[in-house]
Amino acid sequence: MSDQEMTRHDQVLLGLVFSLQAGAMQQLGKMQSPITGEMEKDLDQAKSTIDVLDMLKVKCRTDTPADILRIMDGAVMDLQLNYMDEVKKAKAAESEAAKPEAAKPEAEGDGEPEEAKDAEADG
Repeated sequence: MSDQEMTRHDQVLLGLVFSLQAGAMQQLGKMQSPITGEMEKDLDQAKSTIDVLDMLKVKCRTDTPADILRIMDGAVMDLQLNYMDEVKKAKAAESEAAKPEAAKPEAEGDGEPEEAKDAEADG
């Protein structure tokens, strides 16, 4: 931090920023939940948490040390980039799941079409 001493409120604000950032990373599926130990993803909740951090960043522009503002800016930027990455992944997964079966690659096997296998079984 700078030469300026952090006030109690600055420390609480910084704690809140780090807490919200960690929560959003869990909601993005980037960190394990400390409660379940699982990687869980909730993009709607992550977006809400990022929006809260962004609002805090805007509302705290006055009377907040520059070092804390830089940390807040970095946290919001990092989370926004991670959010966009997860949204792209979700859209790609949806697109893949929506493809017709004929367009999907065949399951690994001997490479023989199913019709040939069925004909061999009959004959």
